[in-house]
Amino acid sequence: MRRTRRGLGYGLLILSLGAVLAADTATAETHESWDAVFISGAKVGFIHTYVEPVKDKGKSLVRVRQDMEFTFKRLEDRVTIKTMYGTIETQEGSVLKLETRTLASNQQMTATGSVVDDKMTLSLDGGGQRQQVTIPWGPEVRGPYAAEQSLSRAPLKSGESRDLRMYVPDLNKICEIKLVAKSTEEVTLGDGKRPLLRIDQIVSLETKPMPEYNTTHWVDATGQVLKSRSEILGGLDIYRTTREGARLGGDQVALNLTISSIVKVTHKIAKPETRRDVTYRVGLTDEDPATLLPTDRRQTVRAGKTKNSAFLDVKTARPTDGTAGPETVDAQFLRANSLVTSEDLTVKKHAAQATAGAVDPWDKAVKITKWVAQNLKDKNFETAFAPASEVAQTLAGDCTEHGVLVAAMCRAVGVPSRVVVGLVYSDSLGGFGFHMWNEVYVNRRWVAVDAAFDQTEVDAVHIKLSDTSLDGVSPYEAFLPVVRVLGKMTLEPLELR
Repeated sequence: MRRTRRGLGYGLLILSLGAVLAADTATAETHESWDAVFISGAKVGFIHTYVEPVKDKGKSLVRVRQDMEFTFKRLEDRVTIKTMYGTIETQEGSVLKLETRTLASNQQMTATGSVVDDKMTLSLDGGGQRQQVTIPWGPEVRGPYAAEQSLSRAPLKSGESRDLRMYVPDLNKICEIKLVAKSTEEVTLGDGKRPLLRIDQIVSLETKPMPEYNTTHWVDATGQVLKSRSEILGGLDIYRTTREGARLGGDQVALNLTISSIVKVTHKIAKPETRRDVTYRVGLTDEDPATLLPTDRRQTVRAGKTKNSAFLDVKTARPTDGTAGPETVDAQFLRANSLVTSEDLTVKKHAAQATAGAVDPWDKAVKITKWVAQNLKDKNFETAFAPASEVAQTLAGDCTEHGVLVAAMCRAVGVPSRVVVGLVYSDSLGGFGFHMWNEVYVNRRWVAVDAAFDQTEVDAVHIKLSDTSLDGVSPYEAFLPVVRVLGKMTLEPLELR
């Protein structure tokens, strides 16, 4: 089995980048801007921002729309993801309404909301499901382009700082942002070098640092952001340009995200699918790996010899290994949502067919895992992230599609399930790449299964970073740890059993 064709899906990582890096200017006048986006030095797409004054019941307001399009390769397959952010704001920048549309695969997911009595009620529609959530709001909360709005309206000077509150669609939460003006630097742009003021953007959520969203902006004397950079995925750069410059090379695909994002290892792992107990030395360039790697029945994290290293023990865990947990789990692991569409008729049909004659929950989970492994025959990377209802029809995709279908089919027959986000070893690529698999709750334990690799005893070259029910208006927060490690993590297999 080639371990590259059934796993290593990266579409969600692009989705999770959001609009935090996007350059934008919001004023009371009509304004349009274009930006070119690069990952690891390769052009991947563009951002188009359009701002115009509007009237609503006699009030002067501002409409902001931002369209983003990213195109990249995953091995031999081409993937395009389109996202639109839109807000209606006061002239001071307070958000009154917002809308997000993401087109990935053949499905569109939309999130819409309005502020009433200092509360934002958001509705997510996708995969035939609708979910709602209400979050506290206030007139000080800005949209996803808060930093750029603030800098263009009131430019900072060297040594000054400013605090903002910004809504982040990827998290469906309000984050705190600190803008710190540094010194003027010579910055290379398309038309040569220019002296620009460096602004560091530091993001936190309820006092917890969110380093994956930290960004450096370079602005001119009027506060216009001409370049932004984040250190994720080997470096994400955004440059202000013309419409022609932003769209230049749109027919060419320069980035192979699968290959460029591989976490290299010091030496290859022979027969990875047979490994049941592995000890790794983990290094991370800018933080302690122990704060990022979870400990559970499969994984144990131990302190390393430096603040940027740790030891990780991973082992195969069977359904009865370890200490039993509670009798039941939260309802989110059993109910349908916009991605895990367990109420879809085709999903239910497949689940009933796969589990015919099975009574025990573990037997059901095993049969479903095997069914998905055998029936998703079109193992392609063209799909960015499809809901289970679409996967049940097409029976195509990569690890994310295997994961959502297993989760949905398990829930359809009453077995609690969630998806796991992490890394898996690829022998042909010589390292670890992003992967998604499942955990099912049986015998009062979360037990790992992986339909993409046809495993009901998941090997020890699966490294977990987080897990999620994929519930909520924006379920992508669980994927952010992957963004934090790619391009920054090293793995050394020390003991293999």
